Amino acid sequence: MKSAVSRVVVAASVVATLGLTAACGGGDGDGRDGGKSSTEQAKPKGSGGGGPGGTGAADGSGASGGSSEGSSGGSSGGGAPAKLTAASLAKGDVRGHEVTPRKPNKLEAAWAGAAASPAACAPLADLLTSATPPGAKGHVGRTVTGKSTRDMSTTDIELYAYDDDDAAERALADLRAATKAKKCAVFRTGELRYSGVTALTAPDKGDEAVGYRLGGRQGEFVKRWTVTVVRKGSTLVSFAASSLYDPQSVARDDESLEDGGSDQPTADRADTQPKVPAAVMDAQLAKVK
Repeated sequence: MKSAVSRVVVAASVVATLGLTAACGGGDGDGRDGGKSSTEQAKPKGSGGGGPGGTGAADGSGASGGSSEGSSGGSSGGGAPAKLTAASLAKGDVRGHEVTPRKPNKLEAAWAGAAASPAACAPLADLLTSATPPGAKGHVGRTVTGKSTRDMSTTDIELYAYDDDDAAERALADLRAATKAKKCAVFRTGELRYSGVTALTAPDKGDEAVGYRLGGRQGEFVKRWTVTVVRKGSTLVSFAASSLYDPQSVARDDESLEDGGSDQPTADRADTQPKVPAAVMDAQLAKVK
C-alpha cells in the first residue's frame, strides 16, 4: 500500500471534539481550540516560563500582571502590552482573512509554561503557547484564518516584548540552537509530546528570523505546525501555521482507492506542511515598529 496521505480536519465540530478528547490523551496530545482567550486561561500545572526558573503564566500574564483586550503580559506601568496591542493585527488588516484574539484550548492552557524535557528544548514550545516566556515582558496573541473555502489556513501569531534588542536577540539565539539540537527532535512539555522537529530556512524578514516545523498527536488526530519567528528590534513575532488530519480516515481512503474507489478533492495532504501566508506575515511585520 502506498504511504498514507491526509485529509485536513476543517469542520468546527471536529475542533470542538478535539478539545475534549485531547485533554484525555495522557502523554500524547497537544494543540488548541476555541477555549478561553489568552487573557482568561488557566494556570499551568508545571513550573512557569517553559523551564526551570521561568516566570511565564498560562493566563498569558507576565511577572507583573496586567492585560488589555486580546492581549496579555505585563510590566511596570503596562507599557509593553499596550505597545504590543497597537502593533498587533486587527480586523480588516489582511484582505481575505479574519483576525481574532487567539484562543488556546484547555490542554494548551493547562501545560503552557510547563518545564520542557530536555530543558534546552523549551524555546520550541514557548513560542507556540499562551504563556509569556522567560525574559519577555508580555505578549499579545492573534489568530488569522482564511475566509475562502480554498484558503482555510490558520495562523497563530504571538508578539513578545523584551527589555531591549539584546534580550530579544538572545531569546532568538536560544530558539535557533534548539531547532538544530538532535536531542530536541522529540521533546515534552509537561504531558505534551512534540516530534519531527526540523530546522527550516527562515525568510529574510525583520532583523533576523528562525524557522522550524514539528508535530504532535491530539487524540486520534495529528497536528503539524510550521513556525517562523522574526525579531524586529526588541520584539519577537511568532507565526505558527497549523493543520490537522486523521490518519485512520486517510488509511481507509487509500484502501478505497486501491479497490477502485474514486478520489475526493482535498484541501491538504499529510506530506504537505502548513504554510504561513506571505500576506499575513507582511501585514503583521509592517505594524511592528
